[in-house]
Amino acid sequence: MLFISWHSVAQENSSVSASHPVSKNDTLPLTSTSYTDRTLLNNRLFLYQSGNEITSAAQAVTAFKQGKFSQNTAGQVSFGFTNAVLWAVLPVNVNTVSNSQIGASLGTSQAADTQNIDNKTSLKRVIEIDNAWLDKIDVFFIKGNEIVRREALGDTEHIERRGYNARMPTVSYAFSPGETLVVFRFVSQDPMTIPVYLSNEQAKKTVMLENAYFYGFLYGALLILLVYNLVLFVYLRERKYLLYSCYLFAFTAFNFTYTGHGYWWFWGAYPSVQQWLMPALMLCYITAGVTFTIEFLNTKKYLPSLFAKRKLIYSGLLLLALIMLIYGNQRFAILAQLVILTSLSLWMLLIGILCYRNGNTLAKFFVPAILLGTGGATVSSLATWGVVPYSQWAFRGIELGMFLEMSLLSVSLGFNFKEVYKARLSAEFTSRVDPLTNLYNRRAFSQLVYPLWELGVRKKQKLAVVLIDLDWFKQINDAFGHDAGDRVLELVAKTIKERVRSSDLVFRWGGEEFLLFLPDTNLEEAKTLAETLRIAVEKETSQGIAKVTMSIGIASLAPYHQTAAENEESNLKSADKTNEISLHELIKSADNALYQAKQNGRNCVVAA
Repeated sequence: MLFISWHSVAQENSSVSASHPVSKNDTLPLTSTSYTDRTLLNNRLFLYQSGNEITSAAQAVTAFKQGKFSQNTAGQVSFGFTNAVLWAVLPVNVNTVSNSQIGASLGTSQAADTQNIDNKTSLKRVIEIDNAWLDKIDVFFIKGNEIVRREALGDTEHIERRGYNARMPTVSYAFSPGETLVVFRFVSQDPMTIPVYLSNEQAKKTVMLENAYFYGFLYGALLILLVYNLVLFVYLRERKYLLYSCYLFAFTAFNFTYTGHGYWWFWGAYPSVQQWLMPALMLCYITAGVTFTIEFLNTKKYLPSLFAKRKLIYSGLLLLALIMLIYGNQRFAILAQLVILTSLSLWMLLIGILCYRNGNTLAKFFVPAILLGTGGATVSSLATWGVVPYSQWAFRGIELGMFLEMSLLSVSLGFNFKEVYKARLSAEFTSRVDPLTNLYNRRAFSQLVYPLWELGVRKKQKLAVVLIDLDWFKQINDAFGHDAGDRVLELVAKTIKERVRSSDLVFRWGGEEFLLFLPDTNLEEAKTLAETLRIAVEKETSQGIAKVTMSIGIASLAPYHQTAAENEESNLKSADKTNEISLHELIKSADNALYQAKQNGRNCVVAA
């Protein structure tokens, strides 16, 4: 989850030294070989927070020269939510260097950072404020008492008016020999975080390329996860995959906006869009996180009291959106949502822990995932506060944390998919299997037998069907009870299963009826097997509750005949009739043979 600092501005006094007149040692010495790499300059800034007492760059310079600015010796970067205007001054001193000296001392890459001004060499550097969400950033370059140049860089300005094409507010300037004062004016309704960097052109381009790789990987990975979970939703029709996709999209859109990518690439000509997209997308992100948590953790089952209050939670979020719309204050909207985001992180952790304690296995993925996201965001927040040393990786910890969170949640959803798939297979298997005897039931018959039947008919193979009925089985239920009858059925099924081939299919056909489908089996072989089963069942059951006998009817596509000549003739006739007889008719023939076995006194085998 996301944390953004809004700590008290009172901390400023602990990190900014007392006011003092500026000496020569306080200026930033700039030479042809210095500050070519990207360097954070906040400890070289002189700061002044004002209400309305300083209203122009000229007044700021006067106050600076009077020693009213305080040097930011601790390198403070964040100043939280503040209504004050923050002024900063960076005094830069360029040593006088002639063209002949520069030619002897500079290589090709450094020479590209220089310009000729009155036979003296100026040094070109890039100043970058590495924060895309600040509203107003005015940068003044002052030489003597004259404003040489002014740049407006905040996200309330049209981005195409910036002199330097970059995602972050950036200005390139050639510092002429002598002292130049770089004056910054910062105003923002968002958290006041002002990391100021200085580098040459090549270092800036390198950083832009590194950021392009980083965010390209991040957004590419999130897009893959998004598509993956949408596919799972289409396949499984489970809402948690759709809601997780919404959660992924909401974070990606929110991140894409507050990192400045959207403003840089798409709506740079519409500052008002940038101003209100951040709180709007933050609210979407909060809503997506809440709905996903409730669905993903199956709170209906594991936390029914919370599930019953979900409409109240959604109504609260809707009310917040209406207040934002009616009140129309951007600072209030952002501050309120940041408080909710912080609370939401703790809420999600608590819900995950409670669901895990109540037996939800997916919560074992959810809790560490949220911890990773919260941990990354906390590092970013602490870096913003200045509690931990400020660095690019610490400031971008939220992206890394959220990427790990999203990845782990995707793993958990993949695990859920595997469990759902296994449960589906189990359900399909269970739907085809008789739970008492573990034999196939009649529902499985058409799925399993018809393909084998069609193959056997096409290849003119021998096929046989055996129908078995237990004699006087109702008397066993009446005399010993249904539990005893169930145990007899289990024993009979086990006895049959142990004596058939693995290619034979055994079905519980009815209450006490069984059907055997025997591929590649003629009538004689089927009759031999039936006799074996009849004797085995009678023997096995005689040791238990009650001896059970069986009446058995058999039918085959190649009927049994006494003589080889008759058998050969019958096989020829059977081959001619193969396409005429159906599986249903073959079963009916076996059933007629079973009826005949009953008429013959039971406990016998009759072939059709």
